[in-house]
Amino acid sequence: MPHKEERVCEFTPELYPPFPDDIPTVELQTIALAKLLDRDVGEKDRVFDACVGRGFFYLELGGCNPGEIILDGAEKIARVGEHVFKLSLTEKMQYKQGKKLFGYKYAGSSVTDKAGTRDTAEFFNIAKNDMIMPIDPTRRPWPSEILDQKPLFASYVENAHSIGMTVLSILAEKLGVDPSEFTSRHRIEEPSGDHVRITRGPPAKETSEKTPSNADSSTGKEEIQTPSHTDFGTITILMNWLGGLQVWSESARKAQLSNGQPDVPGKWLWVKPKRGCAIINLGDAAMRFSNGVLCAGRHRVVPAPGAQAQWPRFSIVYFVRPEDSCIMKKLRGKNIPEDSEDEGELLTATEWIYRQSSALGNKLDD
Repeated sequence: MPHKEERVCEFTPELYPPFPDDIPTVELQTIALAKLLDRDVGEKDRVFDACVGRGFFYLELGGCNPGEIILDGAEKIARVGEHVFKLSLTEKMQYKQGKKLFGYKYAGSSVTDKAGTRDTAEFFNIAKNDMIMPIDPTRRPWPSEILDQKPLFASYVENAHSIGMTVLSILAEKLGVDPSEFTSRHRIEEPSGDHVRITRGPPAKETSEKTPSNADSSTGKEEIQTPSHTDFGTITILMNWLGGLQVWSESARKAQLSNGQPDVPGKWLWVKPKRGCAIINLGDAAMRFSNGVLCAGRHRVVPAPGAQAQWPRFSIVYFVRPEDSCIMKKLRGKNIPEDSEDEGELLTATEWIYRQSSALGNKLDD
């Protein structure tokens, strides 16, 4: 690893050490996007099995145009993000998140436990609609580093959203729902909470042999870059190059406001990054629409394990979320159970996501 004063770039995936082979990892299915686009029946069955099980799977991206665009675009966007994160904090705070969650989140703005320990990651949420539509500077400003790469972001958004619709259409068929019931709630041109998130987690602090790689050696407490949560939206497409993502060993089945902690006993398992693959997971909206048939996996992010911990951790995420005006209620389908339970207050997607984020302790301006 180069000395700090010699380093020109932080995002250098070609230099990262391998993921350690002596830590507990989760078993996830690997599903080929090219086969899904070819309507391979067996591959579609495997998608549904993964989504009613843990709610996570690897998506192999090679061999098809949308997948290749994501593979190439993710690295390019990570390099854009590196330039953005090098701006001064004062300048980054000019783009601070508001109620819509777009913009900059500074490290320490979320709580990670009941003691109020703060998170250590910063990220930038880049709105889908601002990248695929003409920019309205009076609505929301963006750093020039992002605006200069608008075609890159637009291409990434369009292809990531398309991949999300491919998966959701398969799930709709298996649930006995017309695919339009999903796609009509996630039209790309309509205002929604969809965004590209660029995240930077700092290298882990120095540790001793007796201190876990994700612990602060001065206190013995775990260092959490992104706290325990289930995603608020429908489907998430993650690209990462270093370890750090962990999933809770047990599945969640109810879409509800959360205090950020697992609601069933279990343990944290590492998710090993897999070259050429995205990591796909479902969110609370998918659970809500399916009345608990589909699973949103609880997860968190800590510093990378082993030798990888000495590197800043970059990730690129695309969140597919329902349109702002979508009412968050269960759908009707032959494989979606009916029940007499009151759905409670019916919220729009905008209200739903804001409440979920606030429940995690995020500090948001209205």
